[in-house]
Amino acid sequence: MRRLLILAVAGSACARPGGMPAPAGSSRVADSLELIVAGTTDVHGWLRGWDYFANAADSTRGLSRIATVVDSLRSANGDRVVLVDAGDDLQGTPITSVALRDSLLPNPIIAAMNAIRYDAAVIGNHEFNYGLGYLDRAVKQATFPFIAANVYGADGKHAYQPSIMLVRSGVRIAIVGGTTPGSMVWDRDKLRGRVEVRDIVPSVRAAVAESRSKGADVIIVVLHSGLGEPSSYDTVATGVASENVAARVAREIPGIDVVVFGHTHRELADTTIGTTLLTQPRNWAGSVSVARLQLSRSAGAWRVVARHGSVIRARGHAEHAALVAATDDGHARAIQFVNAPLGTTPVAWRADSARVRDTPIIDLVLEVMRRTAGSDLASTAAFSLNAEFGPGAVTMADVAELYPYENNVLRAVKISGKQLRDYLEFSARYFSGGARPDSLIDPSVPGFNFDIVSGVDYVIDISKPVGARITSLARNGRAVVDADSFTLALNDYRQVGGGGYSMLTGAPLVYDQQQVIRQLLVDEVRRKATLQPQDYATRNWRIEPESLVAPAYRSMRRLPFDRPRTNPAAARAP
Repeated sequence: MRRLLILAVAGSACARPGGMPAPAGSSRVADSLELIVAGTTDVHGWLRGWDYFANAADSTRGLSRIATVVDSLRSANGDRVVLVDAGDDLQGTPITSVALRDSLLPNPIIAAMNAIRYDAAVIGNHEFNYGLGYLDRAVKQATFPFIAANVYGADGKHAYQPSIMLVRSGVRIAIVGGTTPGSMVWDRDKLRGRVEVRDIVPSVRAAVAESRSKGADVIIVVLHSGLGEPSSYDTVATGVASENVAARVAREIPGIDVVVFGHTHRELADTTIGTTLLTQPRNWAGSVSVARLQLSRSAGAWRVVARHGSVIRARGHAEHAALVAATDDGHARAIQFVNAPLGTTPVAWRADSARVRDTPIIDLVLEVMRRTAGSDLASTAAFSLNAEFGPGAVTMADVAELYPYENNVLRAVKISGKQLRDYLEFSARYFSGGARPDSLIDPSVPGFNFDIVSGVDYVIDISKPVGARITSLARNGRAVVDADSFTLALNDYRQVGGGGYSMLTGAPLVYDQQQVIRQLLVDEVRRKATLQPQDYATRNWRIEPESLVAPAYRSMRRLPFDRPRTNPAAARAP
């Protein structure tokens, strides 16, 4: 008997051909039905239609809007709807900060997920950010299982359930989970010696085989792993398995019906590899993926005879009353938290052009890091191009948008002049070059992987080929040579090579006091009371040729995650 595998799937109800329910009271057992597999991923704390950074309503996203869509699917299809999540829920917005600060209170993210009634969720890499204790408390509060077939404890046993089995209208449905091994790079200090995240493919293969041996008719695989994009870390140097393997799972493991995947913050409604349907909903609760599986029964065995995927956007849908009620307390505490004034500034500081121009708001971050670590240099990314201060009060929300990763800690390493040049060249891959003035940003390089360095003067010629773009590099008026030595302040994610910065591998660690960078920025604003851009601004880098700066800015702001929050005309081109 052929059995079907689904990564994060559905339930079933007796139905006529075409998925219509059998008439009430009918004693006939249906020989066909439709299963609906609804999926979310990378919610990152976007629970409600509210932008805490802008302190305003947001009609484009929110798990509360997704819940309304899921309710409609359940109303039309009964228990034939299976709801899964592909990970990265516990970190991202100020409401997740509140959950971390008030960890003895019910977790608002879990409360929201309980309200929407998930069947299963995969553990994403950001679930590990706050340590295993925090994650374990969240898992215990959930009314649904967190699954991950490739996460093992120090005893060699599965740290979390590898899979679950559901029975819906007589159909046995297995949901198998897997998460990216990259956590062993990004959060290795929190995981090392306690859990190991192994290669997804063999672990999922084993879990699928076990599910089939137990009689699964349908198998759903839910992965916190991209389709097949290159790993952001050096798999050879780190010894860590590939990051994005959803396509490999579909191609190499037979019998899977649906793969719901995430991690890369993209959206894919429907693609098929062999007989496996793959779908990826939009991050930040921007959409829900909907996989429709037509099942037919012959000689007592169910099989999928047709499959189709789509996405339904959250935009414009009403918020779900039960989910809103479940998160009211956390929402109120988050608003209070982010609106707390820390200081003031008489002028506007903006990050909108920070990846094409040297800006004071990024110089503030760099100077606080450099001064605290006592280093020669400092590096950071411009994480949000919507970050801005003033004029007027500078709030916790302002600092949180400028530096959204509340768990990043400050470190410093010793590097050579050659490592510094390699670092800057790798960062400059963000630009696609001057061949296409209409598209000067490489969309495959996320903005958080474009690092800006203070303490040296340098020029990036984006018209030149990758690897030969740093045309000038000097410190204190002297050209940097390979044999030079510097100390570089950076965050812990980058220090371990996160984002593919493998040239840092083996760089001696010279500073680590476990200081949270965002808190250092909060402390700086409070200490200064009144912020002035001139206290931090140091123009030490630029893009050439100058004629490409404005086109590069326009290309950057057209990318989905770097668009201005409101009217693009409100952002000021350089």
